[in-house]
Amino acid sequence: MRKSTLVLLSLLLSISSSSIIHGVTLHVFIYGYQTQVLLYENGTFLFANSNATFNVPNSTVQVYVNSLSPSSEILINGIKTSNLTINPARTTVLNVTVKPLYYHVEVNVEGPGSVYVIFPNESRIKVNGTEGFNVQAGTVLTLTASPDQGYSIMNWSDGLVGNQIWYMVYNDSNLTAYFVKSPETNHFGPGVSYAGIGLLALLGGMYWFARKKQ
Repeated sequence: MRKSTLVLLSLLLSISSSSIIHGVTLHVFIYGYQTQVLLYENGTFLFANSNATFNVPNSTVQVYVNSLSPSSEILINGIKTSNLTINPARTTVLNVTVKPLYYHVEVNVEGPGSVYVIFPNESRIKVNGTEGFNVQAGTVLTLTASPDQGYSIMNWSDGLVGNQIWYMVYNDSNLTAYFVKSPETNHFGPGVSYAGIGLLALLGGMYWFARKKQ
């Protein structure tokens, strides 16, 4: 009986020791929205779309992060990457951060005029010389040219023409509006025919002379 008890205790200790050696608690914290975290180890998949705690084997674990927002930056434990290999024995906390990606946009005005930059929320910036600002990737900006009197928009630096253009921000950008003096328009009055005036005068004189003879 005592021998059986010792064997059972030895077996339990062995299982417990195996769990301690091979099972590690991994805490996953997600900062951001629309984010999915996949853990893969030796054919086993674990998923998380919010903060979670997993018991994972004490071996190499592959971490993959996917964001449903394409215009975002992904960091795993401060490293800018969407996939990482970790050892849970050394890394017991996984901080996944997904934040919007921003680009710098600079708008320039060349010539007498200004440009209104209109954002999706209807806010706007008036540019008379040069203005720079950071915009979230994927944002569509409306740019409206407003030339001074006697001038017109010639073209934009990206080759587009017209007083109003739409521009999607997908990298650091530099846009310039070129204003030039409008071509002069000649306004001519009705044509005057001096020969016609002379003919009318002659006919009028003849009519007056004929009336006088009567």
